[in-house]
Amino acid sequence: MLVSQLRGTIFAPLNIGFTQDNYTTFRDLLLPDAKALNASAPEMVMPGVNPTIPQYGMPWRLFKRCGVEGEYNIVFLPGKIDIILSKDINYGDDTEINFCAKCVDWFAKIMSKQEEVRVSRIAYAPAYAIKLEDISAETVWGSLLKNTMIDGTILQDVNLNFLLKRPLSFGDKVIQMNLIYNFFDGMQIKPNNEGGQTVSPVILFQLDMNSIPEAPLALDAQGVKDFFEGIIETKNHLVDYVAR
Repeated sequence: MLVSQLRGTIFAPLNIGFTQDNYTTFRDLLLPDAKALNASAPEMVMPGVNPTIPQYGMPWRLFKRCGVEGEYNIVFLPGKIDIILSKDINYGDDTEINFCAKCVDWFAKIMSKQEEVRVSRIAYAPAYAIKLEDISAETVWGSLLKNTMIDGTILQDVNLNFLLKRPLSFGDKVIQMNLIYNFFDGMQIKPNNEGGQTVSPVILFQLDMNSIPEAPLALDAQGVKDFFEGIIETKNHLVDYVAR
């Protein structure tokens, strides 16, 4: 299994829209030499506007390729900030621990620029790719589903998701959590040595561990730190449950 993408999210009553001052401040504070891009590109294209160029006051993101460390996006949306790492690396190393430590550091720096801001919701959402090299899709789906074929025909484009609701303790705070599993058939596209692309079938496995919206929080920087330092243990348990 590969780590494919990691996302840390906070929801807070703030709106850090694009301005040149905001770009310079948060670039220098978080990702030196990062580019500023439109947060919605290329999904939302306005006529006559280059979607890669942020517009003043609009959602935007800091983007930077960091070599072997992967690609970072810090996305500034109204009431929400995402930190996203895209990287293909074998599951089980320190990538997630290091990423959560970055979330603690970067979210604390962002919050320090906003007067008495408190986080109302928080989330950690890792995504993995199960490589279908030494194991078949039928074997993986057979470990999760009772039947993987109907009348001798193998199921395709399978999508399985389910939700657990559970209170979890982070530091001295108990947070009611949504723990969402999502498995689905997908394709992994990677550049090859010939200048083209190699396309391989995979099963994508996403977890979304987020505090429930019905019980707003009021986390300070310490509360955010406690969450990201404790969530890896929960993530490990959730992965082990379906991998055993």
